[in-house]
Amino acid sequence: MAIILKIFWQSLILSFEEIRAAKLRSALSLTGIAIGILCIISVRTAVNSLEINIQNSLASFGSDILYIQKWPWIWANGNDYPWWKYLDRPNANRRELEELQQKVKSAEAICIMYFAGNINVISGNQVAQGVQVLGSSYDYNKIKELDFKQGRYFTPAESNNAQADALIGATVAETLFPGISQIEGREIKINGVKLTVIGVLKKEGSDIFGFTLDNNMIVPFSFMNMFVNTNSQGNDPLIAVTPKKDVPIEKLKYELDGAMRSVRKLSPYQDDNFAINQVSVFTEGIASIFSIVNFAGLFIGGFSILVGTFGIANIMFVSVQERVYQIGIKKALGARKIYILFEFLLESIILCVIGGIIGLVAVIILFKLLGWAIAHSGSDFKFYITFSNVFMGISISVITGVVAGFIPAWSAANMRPVDAIRGDVSDLLKGIFRFYGRKHVH
Repeated sequence: MAIILKIFWQSLILSFEEIRAAKLRSALSLTGIAIGILCIISVRTAVNSLEINIQNSLASFGSDILYIQKWPWIWANGNDYPWWKYLDRPNANRRELEELQQKVKSAEAICIMYFAGNINVISGNQVAQGVQVLGSSYDYNKIKELDFKQGRYFTPAESNNAQADALIGATVAETLFPGISQIEGREIKINGVKLTVIGVLKKEGSDIFGFTLDNNMIVPFSFMNMFVNTNSQGNDPLIAVTPKKDVPIEKLKYELDGAMRSVRKLSPYQDDNFAINQVSVFTEGIASIFSIVNFAGLFIGGFSILVGTFGIANIMFVSVQERVYQIGIKKALGARKIYILFEFLLESIILCVIGGIIGLVAVIILFKLLGWAIAHSGSDFKFYITFSNVFMGISISVITGVVAGFIPAWSAANMRPVDAIRGDVSDLLKGIFRFYGRKHVH
């Protein structure tokens, strides 16, 4: 162990001496490694950050929630989506909701929802434009956790009896009631229909898709028909279902499929006229795209790594040539081949790791600046420099060092002591050619 540590320390010193002695050559070689690591890790960091932000946003829709509706979520190009097959399917409705609540025993919560966008909400002289109104049945607070700033959630009676009550998001509240602290109990209007505000939600911010409850209003689904025809052919209400604890999502999906076929009285020979959707459709599709982008980043960065590898190999050949006499003395004193090999190989690895660290530092600085700029623009997007990406950068540097330094190190280790002491580099060249399979050098 002491010998290995001594060789490591000696190689570290020699690496810095090589950089100092041939500043331009070393700088160009290390720059090649640094740029390669910068390209590869930057692409991976950007892609991973986008993937994490998208997954966090999709998580708000629930990874363990099944959505029953007429339109299936299919990860395909727009031209490949067979919309004509699903256009005439029946809409989900309250009767089906009630029957599913009786039939599906493995469900924790079942609720029906419908979104209506670009609604103007009025309070006195104030108008909140472009509000998205969500009509939902009573179990919605079990599907999505709601955090209240004021007021409360609907009671079962309010939800089932088309009570003109509403929950409003933080942005809607700020627009309709500027400077007013007590909002609960005040009246608002939608298309001339009066509602009473019974709850104000806390501000939550928007996700990467721009979805937020801040600019939403929630009303009982039974009240939604007062200003929207949810049974219209062009509309698509959906039923959201979550499983009970310890119930696998696939088991719930199988039970729902059977229950819906029973509710709609489909014969065994008829195809489903409904879709059971899950957020995983998007996460799996996105993952396949990100894998392609990651490969592209690795391919582009690979060229810079290749250039850096040749540069480091060149440095190592020169280093071996300049220390031929030292190699001869060491071998004459009994140094084993493995120690000579290890000495030069370690020197090559250290040079590549230095280049890799420079690249990683550049990545950190780059994404810190980008993160600062994005944060000041008002976006919630975050960059994640993961341990796996840092480890990958160091690993690529080490592998590059091994590849770049192996042939020079192997040639140095196989030099004859007499030729090395005489400073005869022809033996070094013979070793290189022998490595490539040639027997004689003329």
